[in-house]
Amino acid sequence: MNTALLTPYDGNDVPIVFFDEVASEAWYKIYNDGGHYVATRMYRSQMKPQATAHTREASDILFDGLYSAALREGLRNTKKDKAMTAYIKAGMVKVFPEYETLDDSIDEKIKRKRNNWQHRKKRFCRKAYLNRWNRFLTITYDDKKHTEETFRKKLRKCLSNLHTRRGWKYMGVFERAPETGRLHFHGLAYIPEGEMIGKVYRREDYSTAQGKMQVTYPNTFFEEAFGRNDFEELDAMELKSGNAVDYLLKYISKTGERIVYSRGIPSEICMKLPAREIVTHFVDYVRKFVLFDDTVSWERDIMHYKPKQMSILDLLCRSPQVA
Repeated sequence: MNTALLTPYDGNDVPIVFFDEVASEAWYKIYNDGGHYVATRMYRSQMKPQATAHTREASDILFDGLYSAALREGLRNTKKDKAMTAYIKAGMVKVFPEYETLDDSIDEKIKRKRNNWQHRKKRFCRKAYLNRWNRFLTITYDDKKHTEETFRKKLRKCLSNLHTRRGWKYMGVFERAPETGRLHFHGLAYIPEGEMIGKVYRREDYSTAQGKMQVTYPNTFFEEAFGRNDFEELDAMELKSGNAVDYLLKYISKTGERIVYSRGIPSEICMKLPAREIVTHFVDYVRKFVLFDDTVSWERDIMHYKPKQMSILDLLCRSPQVA
């Protein structure tokens, strides 16, 4: 296999060799960390083992309910804070008073929840930064139109239809307002040009929650179908600053709500790259490579990316270049 020595230059007289020889061309998995495209080499040893199903018992169901209630009470899932453990134990001991290993079971389940949250957070951020978004949505419901249950169901169905028929992409979460407890939806959306339904207009009114005038951009279709809403425009710089993503992560971590995704939002893509597209490298458990900003094009490489057409297994079977 041909190799090329990569020696990035740091501005001094002598270039620094960051790593050893790099394949002249190879397959990589690529994601965006919010600032740059980052790639990792694909190897046969990285093929995922088949997942095994976990049978849920009554204690698992009770734990999940108490865990969600603890989050709503403001208790945090951290290693040092034992308030959540005490809260869950107080609830479980009423139903399972003779559970001999209750403390160990609760600690193990909380640790699993903490690890799952980190994976969800990483997946959410990679989807948010790799894909393109042009609207930040806030949608609530009118009591005359919906209950909480019908609001969840109808909004998810509506967004799913818009994805299928008009090419909308979205990711977001349902959340309750801290002041009123009212359910609403926050999310990022990509709406292709010419595919907006209804009309978006500018409205200025007084916010009792903020105690000042505010400007929102309601959509007439969603206003009629659900209630108050805001279709705020987003640009690339606002996404790179991370404010919109952090805003959504705050809600997810507080409530443990499941994230709502449309189909076709990859968290990473697979591409064959020459060594000249790599700027430098760093080590984060594995060796990772920072790419030039123009290596990946959203329109060309991400917008219509379909993992089923180019799965890792397909790449490994078809490509002798993968080590």
